Amino acid sequence: MTPEDLAGQLRVRPGGAQPTLTSTRRAWASPLGRGQPADTLPDRLSAVYSLCGGAHRVAARHAVAAARDGGGTVAAADRQALQADTLREHLRRLWLELPSLAPTVAAPDPAALAASGLLRGRVVTDAGRAWVEREVLDQPAAEWLAGWVAQPTAFASDWAAQRRSAAARLLAVARPRLAGLRAQPQALQVQASATDLQALAQVLSSDDRFALAPTWQGRTAETGCWTRRADPAAAAETGDLWLRLVSRLADIARLVQPGGEHALDQGALALGEREGLGWCEMARGLLIHWVRLRADGHVDDCRLVAPTEWNFHPQGSAAGVLAALPADVDQDQVRWVLAAYDPCVDVTFETVDPAPPCTR
Repeated sequence: MTPEDLAGQLRVRPGGAQPTLTSTRRAWASPLGRGQPADTLPDRLSAVYSLCGGAHRVAARHAVAAARDGGGTVAAADRQALQADTLREHLRRLWLELPSLAPTVAAPDPAALAASGLLRGRVVTDAGRAWVEREVLDQPAAEWLAGWVAQPTAFASDWAAQRRSAAARLLAVARPRLAGLRAQPQALQVQASATDLQALAQVLSSDDRFALAPTWQGRTAETGCWTRRADPAAAAETGDLWLRLVSRLADIARLVQPGGEHALDQGALALGEREGLGWCEMARGLLIHWVRLRADGHVDDCRLVAPTEWNFHPQGSAAGVLAALPADVDQDQVRWVLAAYDPCVDVTFETVDPAPPCTR
């Protein structure tokens, strides 16, 4: 089996009736984890879901801890690991992937990012923060974040228009491509309530279809940097798809500040005998792992629901935006729409069949 088979694909048909999105993703957690020693589960799932492997390791570790002894205080090592993994993924997207959508803009130098040390997943140092402030934000992180919190749209528009960093130039190019595209976010924030987490765990553990097409309280939901509990400014204004992209910069600014390891929600919840839930906010949104252990300490069953499944639900927010586009929309604009929601899988495009001629 190839890595592509493991990861799956997202198939997109913009400009047609929903569903405009179909996915070949499969729920690998249960078949790969069942019967394995619980101690090996975090690393096993991290290897399979390698794009955000550090976050999967953290969430699975929380779930196993909750199933064993109820979990407890989040360790400093887990906070730092999640901080580093999320920052690395944001920078990788900005430096190595998004530039392909803006070929007229000089791409940032990959060697500069490699030399920063921030791709190694280590604790964020003063030097790492200084690099981000110089190369990405073009100003102190605290100052950038204050502008964003005060007036998200006005601040982000002015910052991008000045084009003083590679990230600003990318966002300046993206803005007209996303102009006028809006979707009111139904923010997924179940981690704010133990009751909500228990309800979600119940359906995740009892319905093997839920993880691939999740809904919350009878509705589709979305999750990302724009739904962070720590950033109400983003949640208030990110009906604008362009601001979904900018919210990643807000995440970066928050993560590199002193105490940035506390910016992302994460935790564990015991659900019953040898059953637990672990979660964390990561680069693409809220990640949730559930596990049930056997008496011998091996995994009886485990499941997870990732941000991509919420954001690219066939009837969800991204699908609705794509359905509203004209059938002859160019793929560049569609790719910017997808980038705003940030899938973690490859995308293939399918054309919409023309309407049959009228015979009356």
